[in-house]
Amino acid sequence: MENGRKRAALTFDDGPHPENTQKILKLLEKYNAKATFFQIGKLVEEYPEITKEIFAKGHEIASHTWNHPDLCTLEGDQVKEEISTTQRAIKTAIGEAPTHFRPPYGYTNESIKEIAREFGETEVLWTIDTLDWKSRDPEAILQIVKEEIRDKSIILMHDIHPTTVEAVEPIITFLLGEGYELVTLREL
Repeated sequence: MENGRKRAALTFDDGPHPENTQKILKLLEKYNAKATFFQIGKLVEEYPEITKEIFAKGHEIASHTWNHPDLCTLEGDQVKEEISTTQRAIKTAIGEAPTHFRPPYGYTNESIKEIAREFGETEVLWTIDTLDWKSRDPEAILQIVKEEIRDKSIILMHDIHPTTVEAVEPIITFLLGEGYELVTLREL
């Protein structure tokens, strides 16, 4: 641990979302916390200004494929297409290509990891699944983080659910209170 601080990475999948992502950005800014946003290519293309804003505020933009398929059901060329089109959309929006990639649902295999590497992207899953998409309950989301948090945890959430937005502030204040620094994956 540099400077003796524990670190954790908040990660948000499936955005950018026209309202919720903005709300999360404000909360991150309020607490001077950084996060990584795994974005869906077609949404980056639809809302490039949100992606630009996230990046401008010092957060990391990462790839979550073009339209969120189960990559394990696709042919190699289709996987390449999902990754390359997303990479182009992100590069167009922020001027640089993502270095991290998360396969939808966490479904992956060696061939998918290899294809991501060919595009200069490292696959990153998570160590804490808040199940925010399932419970839609800010209290339950926070509880999972409280129970499972460790140094260098990677926390999975989705910036498309309003209930996740409600959980973000309590999670940030809890983690800061526990002495965690909230950083991007690059910094972790």
